[in-house]
Amino acid sequence: MIAKSYQIRAMRKDRRVSLPRTGFWLLVFSYLAFCVSDMMLSIQDDNSQMVKIVAFMALGLAVMLRPKFHKRILLVGLLLFVFLIAIGRSFNVAAGVDELQRFVFPIAITLAIYAYKDRINSLASIFLIVVISNDIFQCYFYLAYVTKLPLIVPVRIDSGLYLRAQGWIGFFSEFGFMNFCALVICAIKGGDAAGKLRKTFFLIFALLSFSFKLFVIILFYPIVFRKTGWKASVAPLMIAVIVLAVFISGYLDDIVGLASSKVAFYITAGNSARAESYRVMWESLSGGNFLGEGLGAFGGPASVKFNSPLYSKYHFDWYGMGGILKTTDTFYPHLFVELGLLGGAIWLYLVIMYGQRDVMSRAWIFVTCAFLFDNLFSLAILSPSYVFSAFLVLYVISQSRPTEKDGCSLDGRYRDKDIGCYKYVSWEKSKKFHTGNIHRGASRINQEDKKLPS
Repeated sequence: MIAKSYQIRAMRKDRRVSLPRTGFWLLVFSYLAFCVSDMMLSIQDDNSQMVKIVAFMALGLAVMLRPKFHKRILLVGLLLFVFLIAIGRSFNVAAGVDELQRFVFPIAITLAIYAYKDRINSLASIFLIVVISNDIFQCYFYLAYVTKLPLIVPVRIDSGLYLRAQGWIGFFSEFGFMNFCALVICAIKGGDAAGKLRKTFFLIFALLSFSFKLFVIILFYPIVFRKTGWKASVAPLMIAVIVLAVFISGYLDDIVGLASSKVAFYITAGNSARAESYRVMWESLSGGNFLGEGLGAFGGPASVKFNSPLYSKYHFDWYGMGGILKTTDTFYPHLFVELGLLGGAIWLYLVIMYGQRDVMSRAWIFVTCAFLFDNLFSLAILSPSYVFSAFLVLYVISQSRPTEKDGCSLDGRYRDKDIGCYKYVSWEKSKKFHTGNIHRGASRINQEDKKLPS
């Protein structure tokens, strides 16, 4: 009878252990499926949406197998109220539902990663493998492009001047940001010479994406991570080498002209759909838009697909790209026009802050600002695989906290005061730290005992 009781307890324990493990692999599967979906989208495969739906079903099942939530989950109730109002004000219910799922995707991803935060290092390792596979494929892509071998993804040559690295995932901006996230993870974890080599590897491929937004972000990397001496000059030196190579090839004037035209096109001159989007956002918010003008009304794919009347209301100028663009390719106007000032602020706070704890570290602030800056000129935050990369790094930084207030913990981590997060050290160093603390503590107690009156 006793043996049978122990057997039942063991079976229950095995079941409890197996469920989180199954959920974790469902989470991994969903991330890989998101990446495959993006690759299929880049080659215009109509089944990409179906793969994405399967990925979110796996994501939901992973959360159900381990329903662990942060206290900020209470904001979901308030956000549901905002969504109901936005659906009610939508000009077309189908457009509203179509856009609603895009706003739910990032929330679902951060809920799932938080539920498995204790396995964040394993998840980060799988992410690094995916990034490396993209980089290896990019090497093949360069070789195939030169030797006329078969290419899986289409070639991206910006303005006929330079070939943008995009990996097998098929999007140069996402490829560059993934390598940037991998670079930050390696910088946080620290390591030996191999770790430094990996950082250089990811930095090179991030720059090869030729994403001008990413160039701006990487320039701040040495400042945030307190690189000194020759380490501080690695990123600027690589950019200088690229500029020199371009100069030697005779394309420098063309690229400078292209960069100037992009700045004028998107920022200074304001003669693009992106610049127009910010004008519409300003007019909408200044008119008292607190709870939104309706889901699917502006900026996203649904607004173009269902021909939203807001484009006529605000006299939106597509600058000749009306029949080509499927979105305005800017996130914040899309968010704040559809959900309003209050609704947009609640959504953004929940998505960025859910489950985060070490939010005052420079590394966390740097990655968050980089992600938010990227969305000034894109809809990246609505791309599942893109969002997964960003949130994963934020959780790696936020969850890397030791059990001690200062110094090392018993799992071999120490506080890096330069970047405000934790690096891993050897067990010997960690043991030495704790042994030293014990001896110092014992010595202090002995001294206090001597001061006591007999």
